Amino acid sequence: MRMPLSKPIRSLLLAAIAAGCAAPIANAFGIGLQPTTVEMEVEPGDRKRQVINLANVHTEKTISLTLGLADWSLDETGQIQLAAPGESADSAADWVRFSPAFVTLKPGQAQQIVVDMATPSRLDRAGDFRFALLASTVLPEERGGQSGVWKKYQIASLFYLTAGDAESLPAIIDSGLTVTPEGTQAIELRFENTGNAHARLEGAVDIHAAGGETTSLPIANLVILNGAARTHTVPLEGALPADARIEVRLENIFAPQVKGASEALPAYTVQTETRRAAAAIGEIAVE
Repeated sequence: MRMPLSKPIRSLLLAAIAAGCAAPIANAFGIGLQPTTVEMEVEPGDRKRQVINLANVHTEKTISLTLGLADWSLDETGQIQLAAPGESADSAADWVRFSPAFVTLKPGQAQQIVVDMATPSRLDRAGDFRFALLASTVLPEERGGQSGVWKKYQIASLFYLTAGDAESLPAIIDSGLTVTPEGTQAIELRFENTGNAHARLEGAVDIHAAGGETTSLPIANLVILNGAARTHTVPLEGALPADARIEVRLENIFAPQVKGASEALPAYTVQTETRRAAAAIGEIAVE
């Protein structure tokens, strides 16, 4: 793909890459990707294969994509952080081969990317190893009918490879009420995972009013990485009832220590004092 060098390039990592994405297909800049998240339990010396499907959902535009690997993690608010492959202590990028490395998709066309993973015969620890398979392209940003700034777009499948005697041990360690930058009230939860494998949490925040009414706010596919902490903000739907009691009920649906089953977290009562303003949540831009 030829591109005028005089035009600036911005890099944009789209929200479709978010670690908690539960949708079977992510659509970004006209490309559909499936699956967005891959979780595998592996043993030393294992060989695994995963097929990633890319599809061009445009009706007129042909798109060329370059495939590559990256390390990834989550920051304190759960936003994706990318790094060069092999840079992280939890990286599995060196175990991975894939093909093809470059695809051109005509409108409505699809392509399968075959990802082969070979776990080393010896591992220095048990628990999670991670990598991301990135699909990238550069497209012009149209401004006033003329080609302006060029943007680099990326969409990814996030891989978790969990090895050996792994445990996922998430817990809520703090909580409070907060006010978002938009001025709405929200519940802020602080999580910590002391295990060596990630947690994936589902459940609800139940608001019990003094009059007996209960409102439930769902929490779905909330990921807490191994050995990490993060916050999660649950916006409230309207004003909090006076003297309300707030309880959090969660299941860890990725708990390798209980084979083939989920594990319930203890019910947690939210502290109702008001905290600091929450950070804005939006797309992840990499400039």
